[in-house]
Amino acid sequence: MPGSAGFARAERTTRALLWAGVAAPVVAWGLSVAAAVVWPGYDPVAQSISVLVRGPAGWLLTVAFAVSGFLGVAWAVAMGRLLGATAGERRLVRGLLLAQAVLVLLFAVFPTDLQRGRTPVGVLHLVDFGLYAVVTPVALAAIGRVMRRDARWAGWVAATTLAAGATAVGLLVAPLTLDGPLEPWLGLLERALVAVPTG
Repeated sequence: MPGSAGFARAERTTRALLWAGVAAPVVAWGLSVAAAVVWPGYDPVAQSISVLVRGPAGWLLTVAFAVSGFLGVAWAVAMGRLLGATAGERRLVRGLLLAQAVLVLLFAVFPTDLQRGRTPVGVLHLVDFGLYAVVTPVALAAIGRVMRRDARWAGWVAATTLAAGATAVGLLVAPLTLDGPLEPWLGLLERALVAVPTG
């Protein structure tokens, strides 16, 4: 068995991974805001976050997705060590959070094409977003259940369950933002869908 020095190192590593995960939404939002600010005429209420990749500082959005995806992997590893009353629950938490992180990374690999999926890369971007929109409420709901069984996380159950419900509603509303009655609010609703699980 590892000695006290080994446990201390493992604890420091876990703490560092947690802080990396905390930094992920800060990096993502900061870089996306910067990309929007330098694009005259960009409308964050009506236009998608993904469209920023085609703006004058589009590379910032690509960096935002890539960095926040890698930081999300760190978060998944850390939470997979800390959350869950059993080894199986900890594996579930790690797997769900890793899935989310990989989907964020794929946004950097498959940027939007500005044509609603009329190119192969654009189609893959839409598929990635669809998977992210489905995986997020499922992950939050499952993690909420794990928290309910792990007394150390009881204080987070209500917020996590509420976030799961909110993102599920966002998933149901999303089709109405594509050539539908909510299209003028596409950007706002998309930002809300992304902000809830990172808040």
